[in-house]
Amino acid sequence: MLNKYKIRVLQVFFILTGIIGISVYGFSGLFTSLIVYIVLEVFAGNATLHRYYCHRSFKMAAWKERILCWLSHHIGIGSVLGWGGYHRWHHMHSDTEKDLHSPTVQGIPHVLFGVWDANIPRSMVKDLLSDDKLVWWHRNYYKYHVIVIISLMLISPWTLVFVYAIPNLFSLLSAYAIAILPHRTSDVKNDLLTEVLTLGEGWHKYHHDNPTHYRYNAYDITGLAIHYLLKERE
Repeated sequence: MLNKYKIRVLQVFFILTGIIGISVYGFSGLFTSLIVYIVLEVFAGNATLHRYYCHRSFKMAAWKERILCWLSHHIGIGSVLGWGGYHRWHHMHSDTEKDLHSPTVQGIPHVLFGVWDANIPRSMVKDLLSDDKLVWWHRNYYKYHVIVIISLMLISPWTLVFVYAIPNLFSLLSAYAIAILPHRTSDVKNDLLTEVLTLGEGWHKYHHDNPTHYRYNAYDITGLAIHYLLKERE
């Protein structure tokens, strides 16, 4: 049972470290946190974890994938294998009783604080399981974060706060926005506020209708980054 709560323990660490860090260092480091968040959100979270691994919506060069695979696991919302299985399950059962994080079925408190528990069939992530580096990261995900936390705590507490904890907290809040705002009416919608907060994930109905498309609208920041910086030219 304890294993199910590991991701929540890590996320609570982001919150507490952010609060304590701001009380000690003030707010001046938040600009750095915002820049780190934008890079993580656009390139690691949205483009790689979501659109590349979960939906296979584009191809990219191997060297880019290796870097972004690491950054995707640097985000504190779970490994590619773990989060990817949950997300594919969500698409299959969106806004129903089987949806793991429906704000209208399970409720917003469950989205924010609950444990998203389901026996995801291995067949749902069969393609991800065939990638040895994703399996390695899945097995070592929490060990990596413990090493990062201890190392930064000893070397640079300021960096622990503003380069690690708070950007990860922003990424967590972004994930909450995606899970709640476009699904708040029991029927997935496009949502402008989510689009702004998440830097491209707000055109959510379009995404559910076209999950293999890497660009959701003409102003999709993540889609533009994929098109011009990540996508392998055919």
